[in-house]
Amino acid sequence: MSWQVFHGHYDINWKLGYRRLVEDVIEWFMVKHNLETDKIFTVNLKNYEVMECYGETYQDEKKNYVISLATDQGLRDFLATLMHELVHVHQWERDSWDGDGEKEAEEKQYKLADKFWKEGMFK
Repeated sequence: MSWQVFHGHYDINWKLGYRRLVEDVIEWFMVKHNLETDKIFTVNLKNYEVMECYGETYQDEKKNYVISLATDQGLRDFLATLMHELVHVHQWERDSWDGDGEKEAEEKQYKLADKFWKEGMFK
């Protein structure tokens, strides 16, 4: 594994296991998609009210990834939101997407979440 996950800003009440879940999902996604990168992921966990959306991703000035997720959603939706943002990471890493990349991310997010649930979460 050449990528690293750091935990950034949290403005939520502690939710047991979210940090570990995020780390496991990122590792699963990166391995499944054969993404060899030396990027750093910084993950922020917040509430929808603060973010005004459920998830967002951007590349910082060093081309590392910052992923912010709203935790006040069901577990399947939380997983799907994280997968949605990771599809955007995949788009950046392969330098290929149509339009803003949203259609691809939306089409894949629940399929990937369910696949992780079956394959990765209970390994």
